[in-house]
Amino acid sequence: MNKSVTFIVIILLAILSVTIVFSTVNTNESVIKANLTVSSEGPVELSKVIEEIKTSDPYEGYDNETIEWMESLGSKQVFFGNGTIVIMSYWDASKLHSEFVCDAYIEQYMGCNILENRSLGDIKFPKEVLLVDNVNYLGENVSYYDV
Repeated sequence: MNKSVTFIVIILLAILSVTIVFSTVNTNESVIKANLTVSSEGPVELSKVIEEIKTSDPYEGYDNETIEWMESLGSKQVFFGNGTIVIMSYWDASKLHSEFVCDAYIEQYMGCNILENRSLGDIKFPKEVLLVDNVNYLGENVSYYDV
């Protein structure tokens, strides 16, 4: 009886070890480190962005699965880039500067981890939806409009 109990314990330890090794390896493979450019005119609450997508003509024909995924993220913040909607936590959003100006456009540069990348689908002005974390502010560029 002792041999069978010992054998079962060894098998369980082996299974547990393999599970731990694969769980740590797989989590690091899905993260993509990137530098992104976003507008300083943010953050906007994710719920408001979702409502805008559902009710505005430029988003007509949006991908329902992407919207459902966005709704499942809960209380998040959004900054907009050129063709991107960048979703992050309140903490990460607070690392960026929020500036609204009339006669200029301010681009902010940030480093981050892209956790997930989705598309809003085949719409008039296509957009990629990025879920990011570990945001680092890298700087900004101010472009003035000619009046």
